[in-house]
Amino acid sequence: MTSAHAEADAQAGGESWRGPWEDSGPDDDLAVSPGGPLRGPDDVLDFLLRLIGPERAGRMALWCALVDDDDRTLPIVLPVSDIPVRPDTEMLAILVAQLGELLREHVHADDGGLVFGLVRRTGGDRGEVELSWSAALRHAADRAGVRLRAVAVIGRDRARVLQW
Repeated sequence: MTSAHAEADAQAGGESWRGPWEDSGPDDDLAVSPGGPLRGPDDVLDFLLRLIGPERAGRMALWCALVDDDDRTLPIVLPVSDIPVRPDTEMLAILVAQLGELLREHVHADDGGLVFGLVRRTGGDRGEVELSWSAALRHAADRAGVRLRAVAVIGRDRARVLQW
């Protein structure tokens, strides 16, 4: 159990907070899920950088992660590859609406939220591409009534959180 998990268990009075995600089986060597709570931009970057790994030097992609009502990461991650340099607002509206439905109806996290990592080899800062994607994700989340927890931009050599 990682220190974030131990801390969360201690805050819950020593009881496991993992609920239905606690299980053993053929995938029990994967990271324990849900993960620790995202308490700030540093936690978001730590989570996304470990998740994306060497793909941060690869093709442009949008990584979508879900958090529960207490901002703990859930074991649901959707990497979307081959995305355009300019955001497709209709595609984002559909994607965010479907992820919001997943949060509400299947995860039962009515106040859960979405965390996005925009990966671009030469990105990771406040460039025109990153800012346009960040604004489009905010608009799609507002339109769908889904809480946008964070938007991070990740490049091969740098990364930052644009929205928290």
